[in-house]
Formats: sequence, C-alpha cells, structure tokens
Amino acid sequence: MRQLSRLSGMPDQGPEAVQVSTWVGDALCAFLSGYGYRRIDTPVLEETELLLRKSGGDLASKMYTFTDPGGHRVSLRPEFTSSVVRAHLQGMGDNGLPVRWSYIGPVFRYETEDSESRQFTQAGAELIGASGPWADAEVLAMASQGVSQLGISGCRLVIGHLGFIGSLLESVGVSDRARLFLLNNVTALSRGPEGVGEVREKAAVLGLTSDNGSKPQTDGNPSSEEALVLLDQYLGSAVPPMIGVRTPQEIRERFLRKQRTAAGDAGRFNTALELLTEVAQVKGEPDDARDAIRRLKVPPGAMAELDSLFHTLDALSSYDIDSDVSLDFGLARGIAYYTGLIFDLQDPTATGGSLGGGGRYDGLVQALGGSGPTPAMGFAWSLERIVDVLTTDVTSPAPWDVQATTVLVRPEKAPAMPEALKEAARLRAQGAIVHLEVGNGSLEACLLRAREQGIGQVVTVNAEGKVTTDNVSKRE
Repeated sequence: MRQLSRLSGMPDQGPEAVQVSTWVGDALCAFLSGYGYRRIDTPVLEETELLLRKSGGDLASKMYTFTDPGGHRVSLRPEFTSSVVRAHLQGMGDNGLPVRWSYIGPVFRYETEDSESRQFTQAGAELIGASGPWADAEVLAMASQGVSQLGISGCRLVIGHLGFIGSLLESVGVSDRARLFLLNNVTALSRGPEGVGEVREKAAVLGLTSDNGSKPQTDGNPSSEEALVLLDQYLGSAVPPMIGVRTPQEIRERFLRKQRTAAGDAGRFNTALELLTEVAQVKGEPDDARDAIRRLKVPPGAMAELDSLFHTLDALSSYDIDSDVSLDFGLARGIAYYTGLIFDLQDPTATGGSLGGGGRYDGLVQALGGSGPTPAMGFAWSLERIVDVLTTDVTSPAPWDVQATTVLVRPEKAPAMPEALKEAARLRAQGAIVHLEVGNGSLEACLLRAREQGIGQVVTVNAEGKVTTDNVSKRE
C-alpha cells in the first residue's frame, strides 16, 4: 500500500518549531496590544465573493476555491483583511471608530513553485476608521518595532504609494480599464526594458496599444480603410429594414467617431505607459526619490499625493524605530484593494527578503457593504519568515529556550510512583515543564532519553519521598 505524504507546501512542525512559533506569535500579539489592538479571530473559510470583490489582483489566482456540500462557492482565506472588515460590518465590537484589531492564524495561497509554502501564518493589525499622517505612521511604526523587540535589526521599510500612481494615471486621462492594467503591472515596469516589453505585449493582446509600441492605428491606416470599404459595401447593398432607424451616413460617421476615440485611447495609454515607466523606476532615500519625481514634471494632483506621503514620513520620524526608510514607486503588493500608501518590511536574511507589509485600503469597507467611504489601513507579518531569521541568528540562551526548567521525574521503583507524582506537581507549580517516567525506566535510560530530548535534569524519587537530582548537562 502506498505511503501517504503531506501535500507540497503544507509543512509539518515538530515540537521545537511549534515552541518557537508560539513564543514569537504571543510576543507579537502582546506587542500590538500595547498599542490598543485587541486580538480577534475569523473563520478560515469564507465566501469566495468576499475575498474577490475588492481583493482580486494576483491573489485571485492563488486562492483555494471550491463548492461546499451546500452548493456555496467558498475559499480558504488567503489573507485576513477582508474577513476583518466583514466582521466589522457585521457588528463585531460595535463601539464606534476607530477600530483597532489584531489577529494571528494560518492563511492559504497556491504557489506554483513546490518550494514555496502554501500554508503559512500571518500576524497583523487593522486600523479601521482613521486616516491622515499619524494613522499611517502608527501602522508603519508598529510593523518595524514589532520585529525589533524580538531582536531583529537591520530591516528596511520600503514605501510606495498607489494613490500617487493612480492620480498620475488619472491626469493622463486613460480609461478605467487601462488604469487598472497599468496599476497591476507597475512592478514589471520597475524592472526596466525587459519588464516594459512584457507589459507592451500584454497591452497589445488586450487591444490597449499596438503590439510594437508605435503610434496607435488611426482612421487613415490600412486596416481602418479596409474596414471602411467593407462598411460602405454593406450600406450600399442593405435595404432600409436592415439598417434600422439610422441613415447610412449616420452609421458611417458613428464608425469613424469610434475609430478616432480608439486611436485617442491608445495614444493616451502610450503616454501613460511612458510616464509610469519613468516613475516606477524611481527608488531610494526619500529626499532623493522626491527630487527625481519632481524632475519628471508630474502633474499637480499627483504631487499633492506625494506631499501627503512626506507628511506621513515626518510623523513617522517621531517614533523610535531602527529600520531604515526608503521609497520605491515600483512597489506593489499584488492585492487590488490598496488605495494609498503601501509598504514592505524587508530583511536581507529573510526568505524572499520580506518579513511582511501592508498599506491603506480606503475603499474596501464600502465595497464590502459599508454605508459610505471609510478610511482603513493595516499590515501583516509572516510568522515563519520571522522565525527563520531569529533561529539562524540567535543569541544564547534563546528567549524561547526553556531547557533549564525542563525535568524528567522518575520513581526509583514502582512503589515510589505516588511520591514521584507529588514531586512532579510541586515542580509544575513552580513553572517547570515536567516529564513523568511511566515506564519504570532505569536512571541510565532516563538520562539518555533526557539528552536526546533536551531535558535539563532527571529527578529520582524514592518511596519515602527523598529526591535525588542529576543534571544532564554535567554527565557524560
């Protein structure tokens, strides 16, 4: 019979790994509680529509979605934010705004690479009902300080701003379809010529621009002329009922008008693509990045969004954080609900370079059924990545290491078991972790097992209650 194995990307965790993860998760949640964020939990399974209505983006292709026995389309949560907003809209903690909540738990994303985790743990916070520089700065500061208080240093807060990018595209006058396409491809544009070529190819397939990046087709090019000839032939042969209420001349003019509109849309798209390509490649220290944007002669509306970002950076400077801060206008997080500032907390030793991130999502509450626009911002850490960084660069003793208070209590002989139980209870009351020997093992066998399992002491109890302690680390 075939031996069954775990699913790819769904890791098992042994006792030591769970011990570290639990300590890290508890420490992060305790840290957030100090900022007034109260811990909640939400279901692992949600209606698919909830997770797609505004989230979308790259996340949509990574969701585990299926039909449950009741015929409902459901998905395993790929992140917490949509669920937290739903809970808020359904009245959880209905004590007015702003709402400050934290959470921790598993999320699921189907990654195409077998080496990537498909189940991992997020711990994070959501601030619903607050806006402005100080609200943004609070979230940024928590993301940075939370890992610092665990002992991780050398992180970088990389900040982008999708509100700035959106305002930039709006000033060019591209269609909503083109704007969403460009927002979804801003990271590709940040890679330079290779990424720009990929975006142009996608745009050509969608009919947003010509496939060679040249000027869009107009009503004087061969394809338009051929279409016009075919239209004239049809109108010349059509009888009135086939044409309807419009005259042949009206139909011809309407066709030409559509051709000119399509040409204009493609022209604006190319203009937006060229401008966004320059902007998406701007990154670095905040002042240097702002100067680079100004040299691009960005429209005033977009510059206003950039100014608001620097108000947030001014507020953030009042917090004691040890992370360096940089700007990256090619940053995107693959989730469609973000509307303003976004950020990534990067560590060079972390898997994928990121320990977590988040941003502002002012449109999500209303999109999920809220009565009006509600500002909101949040972030999440990746617990496993934080644990990897901690356990590869850990000082001794590690804060989660409880070996010194772990003991194995054994009865010297079988009649001594009642006294051994009393001693085990006494040690547990003092905070020790106690393993009770229930198999009548010899002292030598218990010492060997203690070494193998990281137990610090073996305590032997005789029938009269006398206790003898053997320190495992001092015995050969």
